[in-house]
Amino acid sequence: MKLKKTWIDGLDEVLGGGLPNKSVILIEGEPGSGHDLLAQQILYKCALKGENVAYLTTLMAPEILREDLETFGWSIQSLEKTGHWRFIHDRSAKVLQTLRNEITSRTGKTEWMVVDSLSYLLLTQEHRSVLEVVELLLDETHKHGGVHFLLLTPGMQASQTEISLQHLADGVMEIIAQEIAGGIDRRIRMRKMRKVVYRQRLVPFNITERGIVIETAVRIA
Repeated sequence: MKLKKTWIDGLDEVLGGGLPNKSVILIEGEPGSGHDLLAQQILYKCALKGENVAYLTTLMAPEILREDLETFGWSIQSLEKTGHWRFIHDRSAKVLQTLRNEITSRTGKTEWMVVDSLSYLLLTQEHRSVLEVVELLLDETHKHGGVHFLLLTPGMQASQTEISLQHLADGVMEIIAQEIAGGIDRRIRMRKMRKVVYRQRLVPFNITERGIVIETAVRIA
């Protein structure tokens, strides 16, 4: 199985070389945990390497996201000019049709894609229709390749819906953030990853001015 590097120091090592190609991965995390930052950082690093990425945002406007990325020194204007980074923003009643069109036209041409966020779609759209879009993304990804992320905030939708999405996705990465001794302990849990053999573990990380930094292998549990 071909693995695609995330270019995040330490993370590719933990993953055994990267994330499996032709995969749709659910990234779960509470607000402020860093689950959206993880996806953004992977897209930025890969765009810098010349890969084509797309950020499908259903809530935050692209100008706000650009400012958020600038916080970590990630300027994407030049990447947008070269076509290596593309924003697609839609929060209208026709957002699911927009997603269908983008998924159909971009898979195969775009190596990395983020849908931000699946929870917002489940709050504002009919659940069966949202699941059909996820199934379409899975079908197109399995045919044409790439690694694509779905961002989900636990507790914003019914538990049955969350379990259904975890079952459908090729991989599930959970971001855990807990307050300990006045600080925040953050870890990435690999809950599921099809197509590769991996050892379940909790990967410690910090959020710094450079984005997500994986802690040393010695402390990986």
